[in-house]
Amino acid sequence: MKKYLLALTILLVLNRSGFATWSIIIIDPVTKEIGIAGASCTYNCYGIGKIIPGMGAVIVQAMSNGQARNKGIEMILAESSPADIIKAMRDPAFDPERQQYAVVTIKFFNDPAGYTGDSTIKYNGVLTASGVSVQGNTLAGKNELKIIFDAVQQGKNRALNVAEILMLALEAGSNAGGDKRCGEQKASSAFIIVAKPGSKQPYLDLNIFGQGKEGPNAVTLLRKKFETFKSKHWE
Repeated sequence: MKKYLLALTILLVLNRSGFATWSIIIIDPVTKEIGIAGASCTYNCYGIGKIIPGMGAVIVQAMSNGQARNKGIEMILAESSPADIIKAMRDPAFDPERQQYAVVTIKFFNDPAGYTGDSTIKYNGVLTASGVSVQGNTLAGKNELKIIFDAVQQGKNRALNVAEILMLALEAGSNAGGDKRCGEQKASSAFIIVAKPGSKQPYLDLNIFGQGKEGPNAVTLLRKKFETFKSKHWE
């Protein structure tokens, strides 16, 4: 019960609707760090996901739905499998066909799950591997999702930490075309969050939002913020 109540009080992202075009969940099997990241051609995509430290993470994007996320959180806390969580989130009350779902948990590390609603905009889809889920919609090209996924796998092969892999995956999506609505800008909002098990706050929580049409690429701005963070907090 204490674990349940603690997790409830330290959910790391505000309970609000959010929109995103490409996003990533990663769990490190050794450190149990959990990270999420996303980018979009919308004002702010920060609210699409939630991390439950030491347990897992859920993302609800496209026409994001706070009630669906709350159901995911509730079931992660109850240690349900990602497949069962996705099944519950597909309740018609949540309007799932206009959404994308992703769930990755520590207990079911090898069995992440995702779902892409029939009414989300192509190019779209979800790719998963042990401890990883990559999802996208409104992508600029049909190969973009795999390029993002491959960037994650390459980062893991190089033994990079979760934060570095997430940043590289966001950049891979941007370089592959990003959100097709943004044209050469690629993205107008982006974020990255990473938490350690047992933490009350994420050790990394960076957000770029509100970049106007034809303004700077939010992923490029996020990289600058990330490098500043590293210079201050990492050796």
